[in-house]
Amino acid sequence: MVDTAIFLGAGASKTEGAPLQGELFKEYFSSPDFLRKNNKMNRELTAFFLEMFRLNVKDRTLTNESFPTFEEVLGLTDLAILRKEAFRHFDIDNRDHSNSGRLRIMGQYLTFLVATVLDKRLPGRLGHHRKLVRTLAGADELRNVVFVSTNYDILIDNALTDEPGRGFDLDYGIEFRNFDPSFVGDNHWRRPNLNNCVQLYKPHGSLNWLFCPSCGELEITPKEKGVVTRLISDFTKKPCSRCAGAFSPLIVPPTFYKDLNNVFLSTIWNRTDIAVQKVKHIVFCGYSFPDADIHIKYLLKRAQTNRDGDLEFTVINHFPGKDADQIKQEKYRYERFLGTKVNYTTKSFQDFCNDPFDVIPHSGAV
Repeated sequence: MVDTAIFLGAGASKTEGAPLQGELFKEYFSSPDFLRKNNKMNRELTAFFLEMFRLNVKDRTLTNESFPTFEEVLGLTDLAILRKEAFRHFDIDNRDHSNSGRLRIMGQYLTFLVATVLDKRLPGRLGHHRKLVRTLAGADELRNVVFVSTNYDILIDNALTDEPGRGFDLDYGIEFRNFDPSFVGDNHWRRPNLNNCVQLYKPHGSLNWLFCPSCGELEITPKEKGVVTRLISDFTKKPCSRCAGAFSPLIVPPTFYKDLNNVFLSTIWNRTDIAVQKVKHIVFCGYSFPDADIHIKYLLKRAQTNRDGDLEFTVINHFPGKDADQIKQEKYRYERFLGTKVNYTTKSFQDFCNDPFDVIPHSGAV
């Protein structure tokens, strides 16, 4: 029986080298790739930040604090599209206008920016995630855990699929076209045996998922960040194998205005909702409980209230240099929403990966 949900936030990926949301723009615009490549994406990003925020992204004196937050930028584009409005020089849909569709394309470029940074910073690292998976597997406790990740990277995915002789399937909670024996390509993916699987739900999407808007199907690129390898660097050579159309990323930006209308995302949210309502304990790893994640808070509140008895919460998000004010504010965010019985620890994600059974029960323990 699955009793524990391990909830992975950006801080968990940070331990493997990923930047936090507030560091993404500085990371990308100071990279050699951006400075060297004068492609359409980089030109459009430069124009967008200059027009919208009066920022010259090629200015080497800019700091992380100089940029708006990633949530703010994506929030502007998402809200404008939702309201069917536009900004000067960045239109949505306007017949025969040179700026038509420019804002929608900018939304994709911002998603590609994130994917590019994560690909550069996480070329294959998964030390702590692998340690956690192997510790749980070694104690025969892996099937007693459901993983929920708000991260786009595939660190936990690869840690689970790399587990030697794992003897279980990985269940994302959705249908992939790769399940079909007639699938054309090398990335065949076995349909999970629901009686012998580990659940991994990614309600914000993933870098190894490619959505074909024409076919209405989702393809997984196992161990490969397909959003980078196919949509950014080689999209003209690797279109949809069925209709030859262009794939789209299936990623939900970290904003208040999340679009969850995609049938696959809706399914994941439903499966996540059901899963967290059944567990007894949720362990937050590297998650700061940001205000913009109201959809996650909604799931948590449903899990907390739609049950008999209490749901236990543990927070693991300590890191070197975390000051007293950060700790106070984060603890307050958790307790304000979930109640004062939250177990707010001083453990780091690394500590938890080394000894998860100091936090979660071990059925084999005496």
